[in-house]
Amino acid sequence: MRKLVVVCAKPAAILAILVQGGILDYYLIHHNGWTWAPWIAADVVCVAAIFCCIYYSRRYYDKYDREVQDEKDLELTQGWKDLEEPKVARGAPATLPLAYIGWLVYSGLLVARIVMIFKTFGSTISGEEVWGTNMLEFVIGGTAGIFAFLLATVDRKPTPSQKVCLKFLQHHVLLEIIDSVEFLTILFTAEHKLTLPGYVYDLILAFSCINMILPTLGLYQLSATNFKRAKPRENFYILQTILSTIFGNLPFLIIRVVLWSEHKFTNALFVMKNIIAMVQVRLKNICWAPSTYYVINGG
Repeated sequence: MRKLVVVCAKPAAILAILVQGGILDYYLIHHNGWTWAPWIAADVVCVAAIFCCIYYSRRYYDKYDREVQDEKDLELTQGWKDLEEPKVARGAPATLPLAYIGWLVYSGLLVARIVMIFKTFGSTISGEEVWGTNMLEFVIGGTAGIFAFLLATVDRKPTPSQKVCLKFLQHHVLLEIIDSVEFLTILFTAEHKLTLPGYVYDLILAFSCINMILPTLGLYQLSATNFKRAKPRENFYILQTILSTIFGNLPFLIIRVVLWSEHKFTNALFVMKNIIAMVQVRLKNICWAPSTYYVINGG
C-alpha cells in the first residue's frame, strides 16, 4: 500500500502543478491580454524542477544502496576487526533528497504569479463569476495539496527524528498554507466592498507570499545536503516555526483584529487559529530549548 501511495503521489504532484499553473495562466491572460502568455513557461520550469527532484531521489537511493552493499562486501572479505581504524557507522539516508529545491522553484514562481494577479486585477474580480474569486481562492489553495503530494513521495522509512519533521510538515505547514490563502482573500476588496490603505494591501500580499516559501526550511532538514553532514542538523523545522510566527500568525492576527475593530470585517475562526498557533509555538519552544542547544552546539 505504501509503495502504491508513493507511485501515485509523484504523477499526482506534477498533474496538480500543471492544472494549478494552467488556471492561473488563464486568469493572467484573460484579464491582462496575450502579452502575459509567456507565464506559461513558468509551468514548464515548475514541472521540470519537480521531475528532477524525483529523478535525483531515485539516483540518490540507488547510490546509497550500492555504497551500503560495498561496505558489507568489504566487511565480509577483510573484516572490520582487522582494520586499524574503527568502523564509522553509516548514517540514515535523506527522506526527501532534493525536495527543498523543487519547492523553492515552485513556490517562487507561484508567488510571482500571485503578486502579478493582485497587483493588476485581483482586487476587482467578483465572486459571482465562474472564473472569479471563489475559483481563484480554490486554485491557490491547491498549493496545500501539492505540498501534501510532495511529502507523500517519501520512498524510504524515515528515522524517528525524520518522522518528527514529517509530522510537523504534514500538520503545521499545511494549515499555515491554508491560512495564508484565506488571508489573501482579504484583497478581494471589490467583492467585500472594503477599502484598504496601499501599505496594508502590500503587507497582506507580502506576508502571505512569504509563508508560501517558508516550507523550504523544513524540507531542507530532510534533504541529501543536510544528511551529508556527520551529524545532520535537526533544528530547521524549529526555525521555520519561529519564522512562521514572525511573518505569519503574528501579523495575520494584528491585521485581522484591526479589520475586525475598524471595518467589522474578519474571519473570527482564523483569528482564534492565529492565537492558538502562537501559544502552541511558545510552549513548544520552551520544551525544545534544551535539545536545541545541544543540537546547535554539537552536544
